[in-house]
Amino acid sequence: MKKCRACETGNNLMVENNEENVKEDLELPLVDLAAIVKATDGFSINNKLGEGGFGAVYMGTLDDGHEIAVKRLSQSSGQGFNEFKNEVILIAKLQNRNLVKFLGRCIEGEEKMVIYEYMPNKSLEFFIFDHAKGNVLDWPKRFNIICGIARGLLYLHQDSRLRIIQRP
Repeated sequence: MKKCRACETGNNLMVENNEENVKEDLELPLVDLAAIVKATDGFSINNKLGEGGFGAVYMGTLDDGHEIAVKRLSQSSGQGFNEFKNEVILIAKLQNRNLVKFLGRCIEGEEKMVIYEYMPNKSLEFFIFDHAKGNVLDWPKRFNIICGIARGLLYLHQDSRLRIIQRP
């Protein structure tokens, strides 16, 4: 995996690839905190989709009707500004039809958020491990899901110009 150094420049993130000594200007949309707060109804518990090691994920709807998922990084997560920038840059560079779409980022004060397209069908885990919902997935649907996952992994590990190392 290539190591890179990132520094914020206005609305863009400037990435310098140390191995190739090439600078790349990534125009990554900034989303206003007020718009996110409004879209998620003030990060309402009713809009909370889940929580992971780095923070909670909320669903929301922007004024233009666009549904979003907001990964709000917890201040106690241990993920610093550099890790956040690297995550945003990596996600933006890895756009693929089998990966969730990155829409933007929000950095205001202590708040650091990543905005994704909202996926209305919840997590795949919800359908696989819930006995009632698991019946919705017949074998042809399961096979299509498996093929999509395989294509996504192939892209991440072989076809992407970035090399991804996946850890358990």
